[in-house]
Order: sequence, then structure tokens, then C-alpha cells
Amino acid sequence: MSLRGKIDRLQKTMQGNLDYFELRDGSRYYFDPEEASKVTFLYFAESMDADYRREVRPEPPELLKAVGNARDRRSALDRVMDGYSHLPLNLDALIERGEFLPRSLVAKAVFPHGEGRA
Repeated sequence: MSLRGKIDRLQKTMQGNLDYFELRDGSRYYFDPEEASKVTFLYFAESMDADYRREVRPEPPELLKAVGNARDRRSALDRVMDGYSHLPLNLDALIERGEFLPRSLVAKAVFPHGEGRA
């Protein structure tokens, strides 16, 4: 992280705009909840675009990598996502093992009585 980024983070911490969660090594990962929603939505949108273009999805952002390295991944994910669920990841794998496994972004159609089949 650049010096300017560290200064910005420190200023937000002093203003009380940052939240944090504890990492496995005992250190704290600080993040701006407003920025978290932007970062995670952008990751979702870029993953959708990559799927559409049949390209490799982007790497998860630093924020989500920190969630994967959190002492309590479920709590960290809840803090970061603040009730939203737009991640293109298998959340069980992330919470249980800290793994970043993609989940399908294509809805499965359910046709009662076989309608819509070719």
C-alpha cells in the first residue's frame, strides 16, 4: 500500500469511519465499510463480465483475501458485506476453509410441467 493510502486510512481511522476484523496472526485488518460495498460490487461486475466473455475471472480484491485470512471468517464476511450477498464466490468454501471458489452467476430456470424445454 502506498504512503498516501496509509495516510488516508489513518485519517479515516481517526474520524471513526473504519471498521476492522482480526486476522489469524492476531493483527487487525481495517477497512472503510462504504468502500467495501464498492469494492465487492465492482468485483462482482468484473466477474460477470469475465464470465460473459468466457475469460478468467479477476483475482479477489485485497479486502476479500483478508476475509479469507480472518480469525473468524463468518464474522469478517458479515462485517464486510453488511447484509448484501452479491459475491461471485462459494460462500461456504470461503467461510469454512478460506478458499475462493467461483459460484455460477447464471440462474437455473425451473420449469414446472416441462415447459420451455427444447
